[in-house]
Amino acid sequence: MPDVLTKPTVSLSDAARGLAQQMVLWGHDVKHPDGNALVRFGLERRKSAGLQGTSCYSAAWEGGRIELHGAVASWTGADEVGCVFCRERGRIELWQGSQPPVPGVDFGKPGVAAARWAAFQPLLRWLVAYEEWVAATLGASWRAGTWRAAKRLPRSKAWLPPALALKWWRLARDGAPPRPKTLLERH
Repeated sequence: MPDVLTKPTVSLSDAARGLAQQMVLWGHDVKHPDGNALVRFGLERRKSAGLQGTSCYSAAWEGGRIELHGAVASWTGADEVGCVFCRERGRIELWQGSQPPVPGVDFGKPGVAAARWAAFQPLLRWLVAYEEWVAATLGASWRAGTWRAAKRLPRSKAWLPPALALKWWRLARDGAPPRPKTLLERH
């Protein structure tokens, strides 16, 4: 029984570390030589409502909306509890409301780990779909290069290299995420 209670908490912590890295990678994707990869994948770009000098990327997804900002990633469901990841807080939290959170203004609500993990699932499924598209369209060398660039940033906390990160995201989507360290040890 304790594993049932701790597994979502541990997985949320691991996913939050992965999202922090992922947001940096998305920042590089907008500068792809063949054009903004987020836009090419189907997201719409507009000025961010909360942070000056940044953009917001959004798309309809699973009856809700994915939104990516420089400091926030979220999935907002019309009739469901959504999720929000604020990079500065380093947590996946619950989001309720029909409108997506405004970075720097709105923050998520804490909740039990199982509820936060469940609310994260649409964003997780989108992330896997996007990273699979990146691998197929932009190639492994693109993602490896963005990961190396992310590792060189000051205060960078590298999570997993790209192939292992995608493997972890897929396992998480399928309900069986291991600790990232386990994947590194097997590699």
